[in-house]
Amino acid sequence: MRKHLGSPEGRTRPFGAPRAGAPSAQDTPHQTFRRGAQIMQKPTGNGAPRAQGLPGRLAATAFWLLLWSALASQLPGVLFAGPVRTAKSLLALLGTAECWRSVAGTLGQIAAGFLLAFAAGLVFGALCYRSRWLRALLSPAVQGMKSVPVACFVIVALIWVPSQQIAVLLSAFVVFPLTYQSVLSGLSAVDPGLLEMAQVFRMPFSRRLRFLYIPQLAPFVLSSCRVSVGMCWKAGIAGEIIGLPRFSVGEQLYLAKLYLNMGDLFAWTLLIVAVSMGTERLVLWAVDHARQWMEDAYGCHF
Repeated sequence: MRKHLGSPEGRTRPFGAPRAGAPSAQDTPHQTFRRGAQIMQKPTGNGAPRAQGLPGRLAATAFWLLLWSALASQLPGVLFAGPVRTAKSLLALLGTAECWRSVAGTLGQIAAGFLLAFAAGLVFGALCYRSRWLRALLSPAVQGMKSVPVACFVIVALIWVPSQQIAVLLSAFVVFPLTYQSVLSGLSAVDPGLLEMAQVFRMPFSRRLRFLYIPQLAPFVLSSCRVSVGMCWKAGIAGEIIGLPRFSVGEQLYLAKLYLNMGDLFAWTLLIVAVSMGTERLVLWAVDHARQWMEDAYGCHF
């Protein structure tokens, strides 16, 4: 018996027997390709670092609350609101219908812009991966979208669209280049050896998509979602503060600043952070469940 101390299955594997998961002589060409793709794309390393424990989070939260309270005690109330005053204002806001109507209006606009830009980024990223001419054509536009300040774009966009749709346009303006670049980078990172193997075995496009492109693309898309959700909230709220659409969070922030109501201003800010974090968790939950479903359905690691 030949013993392999590095793997448990190797301790009982006879000499000359194939390793578990390795291609065998009885495999069809498609099965051989599938096994090889799974072996070559097996993740390495220990993965993402573990989440911080509850005591550490509580200690960090307590530190920032103490610092916030210390700053509030040294600054005039007309310019700065402490945590107690902010909490009271937040509870008062949550009890009003205007608050929920404003949050729902902004959330709907930002969600629409995110979904439209995400779908467009997936499509154009895949098309530009296949066509160098189209990639060169879109490159200046994508670079401009990543470089132009949001405030400049808002001022110009208000000439074209009504203020009620400004958050949709701003969210799409931010999300599209991130999604486009992540899709292009993910598809370009596919191992050329696997692509050559697929060509040799004459694998249909559906199998190449299942075993090569989607597993390589999934981490890039997940990372793009994590970043773009927060960015589209920042851009959407900034556009609303300038455009002042009715029944929006940006309008409420502007009114609180106009009347120097620091309690409401800080409360709306906390509410924006909470809704943005909740939206990000919801999007990541949906993407993660879609990834798990595809792993169970297709039998390959994403």
